[in-house]
Amino acid sequence: MKAHTIHGVPLAMQQDGWWLSPDSGGDKADGRVRMRRQDGAKAALLLCLIAVGDVLVWNVMPAVGLALLALIITAAGLAVAWPRLDVRRRAGISAGAVLAILPLVELVQPLSMLIAFAGALVGCVVLAGVPLADLGRASLRLLWIGPVQSAVDAAGVVSGFGRLSLADRDLRALLLGWTLPVLATLAFLVLLAASNPVLDQVILRLTDFEAPRLNGWRIWFWGVLAALIWPVLVARRMKERLRHRAPQWATVQRQGVINAQSVARSLVAFNMLFAVQTGMDVLYLYGDAALPEGISPAAYAHRGAYPLLVTALLAGLFAVVARPFLRGQPVVRVLMLVWLGQTLALVFASVWRLDLYVEEYGLTRLRLAAYVWMGLVAAGLGIVLVQIWRDRPAIWMVLRSGALGVVALYACAFVSFDATIARHNLSHPVHSDMELLCEMSEDVVPVLRDRFGPGWRKQCAPYFWTPSVFAPEDWREWGFRNWRVRRSLAAMNITAAEIAVP
Repeated sequence: MKAHTIHGVPLAMQQDGWWLSPDSGGDKADGRVRMRRQDGAKAALLLCLIAVGDVLVWNVMPAVGLALLALIITAAGLAVAWPRLDVRRRAGISAGAVLAILPLVELVQPLSMLIAFAGALVGCVVLAGVPLADLGRASLRLLWIGPVQSAVDAAGVVSGFGRLSLADRDLRALLLGWTLPVLATLAFLVLLAASNPVLDQVILRLTDFEAPRLNGWRIWFWGVLAALIWPVLVARRMKERLRHRAPQWATVQRQGVINAQSVARSLVAFNMLFAVQTGMDVLYLYGDAALPEGISPAAYAHRGAYPLLVTALLAGLFAVVARPFLRGQPVVRVLMLVWLGQTLALVFASVWRLDLYVEEYGLTRLRLAAYVWMGLVAAGLGIVLVQIWRDRPAIWMVLRSGALGVVALYACAFVSFDATIARHNLSHPVHSDMELLCEMSEDVVPVLRDRFGPGWRKQCAPYFWTPSVFAPEDWREWGFRNWRVRRSLAAMNITAAEIAVP
């Protein structure tokens, strides 16, 4: 059928019917304009955050200033993504940020920085809107997707500057839009300053400033800050790449060295071997039987502590790998449970050995960390034992073991190992190593002062290092643990000269 065209449509109607055209492209253009405006606002926010980071962190001892900067960056990212987040994610990000930053307030150390960095990764992934089921994998992917996003956006900005053209029409619009507000505001500011001496003094202070001294390291610091902050502000753009799943390929299961027969035979051999070790521990550790000639109780205790810990770790790994072959094999399942029980007994024997050695030679950082890891290994083996007993899936064990490790590391960030070591070694009849204590952090100073009195420095005189208490120059260098140390010394009526660096 031939289309009939009506001629003579008024021009006004033609112009008013622009919305009838399917190829107008107006929505796309408006979307690009909104995107550019949002990126411009985020770029301005990025510059403000870099300035805040320069004030809080640059050229000062990292302490509460670093924690405050991390909190401000998180708040900025949360504010940008606020309209797209539900109440649950908002509360989760806020609470998680506070928990991740608290160790930095306590003490800036590698462990607290690791916790804060891990919290930042998880928080950025939650800001992006990634489902909670993909949280762990997305957090790891952010390690390279985040820097790539920063580099791509920076390259886009540089190329955008090359495409800028200031036409006469654009220059005229710029002058017409900004000439009046700028000149009128300056005129009113001059008049108000002339009538208000307080305002005049404030303006003089704001205009009389010394530009910051720029050097290569400071510019590099700004660049690092920009690369770390920008992914937080544009987290939504990375959502699909963060949650991307690799294609699953169908594979043919082939029998390998780990199979039902090899697992059963291994468990029989493991149970027999571990029974010998458990019997010797009962005989020599708990039964106080005489050791063979040339082996002292301290040597027996110290030599077995760490190898048995590694043995327990390998045993737990084998139990996880061999678990699929226990189904339908009740005898093999019982052998696995018995062997895990013997492995737990080995861990307890390791703790007993280490405790005997510490009673003789005192604590060190490595020995105190061994206590923590032995406790984690014992708890992890207990989780694996319950998993096999109740036939739980592997993810059940992984989640609980991972949560246990995270909680243990988080708690360690608030414990002063050095002060614990000093208190134990100086209050027990052990072969205390004064050189070890003198090389530790400021946390040992109150313990040394309480034990040796005003002459505590003489105990460290023969050695290269003497601990001293750090005194922050301003609030940015304040730390909660350092504050507690100084407060303890103040309670002893100790002067600053006594604890200062000689």
